Amino acid sequence: MKNLYKDLGVESILLVEDDPWSRDSLMTFFQIVECRMESAGNAMEAIAAVSRKRFDLILCEYQLPGMNGLTLLGMLGDSSPGAVKFLFTSYPVGKLIDEAVRSGIHEVIRKPFTMEALEESLKRYFPRSGQGGRERVGAH
Repeated sequence: MKNLYKDLGVESILLVEDDPWSRDSLMTFFQIVECRMESAGNAMEAIAAVSRKRFDLILCEYQLPGMNGLTLLGMLGDSSPGAVKFLFTSYPVGKLIDEAVRSGIHEVIRKPFTMEALEESLKRYFPRSGQGGRERVGAH
């Protein structure tokens, strides 16, 4: 069976999601497709994970306890400049896009989303060899 994530070069993923059900569901999916993934339930756990390891992709919920995902991804960008960063939100995305561009976030993805939609977004930024990914933020 062909593995899209391996083909794209997505080797390590950090998921930042405070909702246990959403976090567990995504973790299960990425384990099935054989991606190495770590999860964090809040900003402090995410900062600790990034200090220990390099990630190709950081998936982050906007509404986190103590710090929103936009601020967190901006902070993580300094210590993980090569990571592709996606922000998930159930809030209207229009206002977030300008801030996301300034924070170095690659995409703002509206919840609920399908794995197919996430995979389409990933295809825009991986594989990164030679290009370093695209520098455009979209809302999906």
